[in-house]
Amino acid sequence: MEKNKIYNEDCLKTMLKIKSETIDLVIIDPPYFEVKGDFDFVWNNRNEYFDFIKKVLNESKRILKTNGSIFVYCSQEFGAEFDLYLRELFAIKNRLIWFRSGGVSPRKKYKVSHEPLFYCVNDINNHTWNLDDVRVKSKYADTDKRLNPKGKSPDDVWYFPNLVGKKKEKVNHPTQKPLSICDRIIKGSSSENDLCYIPFAGSGSELVSLKMNNRRYIGSEISKEYCNIIEKRLNECGGLF
Repeated sequence: MEKNKIYNEDCLKTMLKIKSETIDLVIIDPPYFEVKGDFDFVWNNRNEYFDFIKKVLNESKRILKTNGSIFVYCSQEFGAEFDLYLRELFAIKNRLIWFRSGGVSPRKKYKVSHEPLFYCVNDINNHTWNLDDVRVKSKYADTDKRLNPKGKSPDDVWYFPNLVGKKKEKVNHPTQKPLSICDRIIKGSSSENDLCYIPFAGSGSELVSLKMNNRRYIGSEISKEYCNIIEKRLNECGGLF
């Protein structure tokens, strides 16, 4: 199967072409269950949606190496279902929170400003973990000698602002992930030349980060419009692949 390529097709079709236990890192950012307009998919009910998600997770388990890692975003309403099913397949290292802020504030309820992000591995005792590549340096590190000058491990709440307004990296995609959060995932849980798979490539942020950080990649995206956006972004960024 050709590497460093985006496949314009359903991710389950792509995954069937990938050999078992060949992927070092999978990052799953699935479509939401209910959306307004023509964006993404439309499911008839929650069971139909989650049956699809389970198929994607099962295939991810098959293609992931025994020492591989997987990150899974989900909406707040499906946090419990994702948690229970992921535990059947993987070891959950962290239940992370992406605090993103931004967006419109509702009038009749509290503003939703975070998303769950599950960090899982096949083998809790044998997986890639590059702590030095993701350390967060304290503003007191230069004056407080008790602190590690390289920084500490990030907390389980990650603040990366949403891409709203006229930000430089923003493209025409409604749920684009910032490169900063992609970089943390990819640097911390994979090594240079590793092969990583992105089943819902969307705006292509993960693929751009993989290329810039010298990882090999395979991506799937069912929308031709988004594939064109991804190809343009990949052509404009640096990296070995």
